This record gives sequence, structure tokens and C-alpha cells, in this order.
Amino acid sequence: MLFKWSFSMMKPNLIQNTTQGFTLVEVLTSITLSFIAFWGIMTLYIDIEKNHVQDQILEEIRFNLTTAMDKIVEEIKNADSVSVTTTPFSKKINIIDFDASTGLISESHYYTAKNDEGIRYDNEKMALPGYHLFDEDGPYGITIEEFELDRKLNAYDTGKPELRNNFYDLTVVFKIFSRMNENFERLFTFNQRILSLNTFATNTGSQSDE
Repeated sequence: MLFKWSFSMMKPNLIQNTTQGFTLVEVLTSITLSFIAFWGIMTLYIDIEKNHVQDQILEEIRFNLTTAMDKIVEEIKNADSVSVTTTPFSKKINIIDFDASTGLISESHYYTAKNDEGIRYDNEKMALPGYHLFDEDGPYGITIEEFELDRKLNAYDTGKPELRNNFYDLTVVFKIFSRMNENFERLFTFNQRILSLNTFATNTGSQSDE
């Protein structure tokens, strides 16, 4: 009887211990920790997605600026005459084409750049592909930090003056900034060495004739 009595007294306690659940404090603590972990993961995901989209936009901007600069490069390559003068704001690149039959000027254009007005073609603002990004109400702004066309070759590079006189380095530095994030700023530098083919051929031909 003593054995049976002891067993019957222990059985309810065993059942009570095994069926005991979580307290309200434990449940709330668990929910809070889960929420914090979820919030951290979502914040990280949003930051990664935002940076990914921003990188895509910047790559589009870089491509568009390069496309615009390629137009200047092609004009310098194909010009019959290239000259650079200094303006109060920056260098002025003068592009001249001559009529082959008369020797008179058939076309004349020029490029300049102002910090807050961009690159100008014949004093008109040069339209950049994707320029909607830089509209006054657009997400980004752009300024021209440097606009240079210089002859960089010297006597140490080549002993031929016709090469030194017709090789140019075009350097344009763009500053991109965000109107939504004052801490965001990027510099894009376009640099290309250009041989003005027509002027080089003309000068070389003239020297050969002499």
C-alpha cells in the first residue's frame, strides 16, 4: 500500500510538469527578438537593393556621358582644322571644315563648358543621352569640373612635329550629385588621346610636296 500510495502521489506532479507552457513574458520576448532579426534582415536587403539600383543608374550615366564625349572625339578626328582658345570659363575647342574644291570654310563649330551649364555646342547646351536624370526636378545633378583639350606629346615622345601638333588629350571631369542624398557625390573622368586625322594628313601631305 505504501508503494501504491507513493506512486499515485507522484503521477499528478509528473503530468503537471510535462504540460506546463511558455509564460507571457517568454512569448513576448521571443516575438520581440524575432521582429528585431526580421527588421535587420529587411533593412540590409533594402540597402543592398538601393545600392544595386544606384549602381545601375550610375553605369547608365557613365555610358551616356561617354557616348556624348565620343561625338566630340569624332569631330576632332575628322576636322580639317582644330584650335583651342581660352575663355573666361574654360577652353574653347574650335572645329573647322573646308570645302575641298574652293578651300573656303564649309562648316565651323565650337565646344565650351561651364561648371553649372554643362557642355555647350555652338553656345547651345549639348543634350546628353538620358538627360532626364539631370532635369531640375530629377534625382541627380551634374556639373563640369574640368574641360581640357591639350597637346601632350613633346620631343621626348616623338621627333615628328606633325605628330606633336595633331595629337590631343581630351579630358572632361563630371561631378554627379544626388538631390535626395546630400552625402552622395561621384566624379567621372573621361580621358582620351586623339589623332586629328585630317589635319595630320594635310600637314604630312604639304610637307611631302615641299
